[in-house]
Amino acid sequence: LRCRLYSTSWTRPHQVTMLTRCSGHSRTAQHFPVPESLLEEATVQPYVHNCFVNVREGRHVYRFCIFFKRHLHLRANMLLSRGNNKFRGDAVVMRIGVNNPSVVNMRGRDNALADFIIHQ
Repeated sequence: LRCRLYSTSWTRPHQVTMLTRCSGHSRTAQHFPVPESLLEEATVQPYVHNCFVNVREGRHVYRFCIFFKRHLHLRANMLLSRGNNKFRGDAVVMRIGVNNPSVVNMRGRDNALADFIIHQ
């Protein structure tokens, strides 16, 4: 599924494809992301944090899941750092479906919303 990756290796975020596991073949089947496939330096920090964010815009609610690694010994991420606050590690933003509480493909405007979320 398409997601937004904020990598320590890049100077700008990219839309990439994340591996997922699927619970079935029906349209309502849930997708389970595998963020370890995108996040670097598993030997320094093998586990991945996640959090959920809702963005309200008028009467619309957009739901996202953020996966990230953050550790003192990871490389500084210039995309996520501000001033003296250095964020060390990578982050990935995925869209959560409206009718199905599972991750779905990111569409056109979702990249701009992901950029907004990640800098808050």
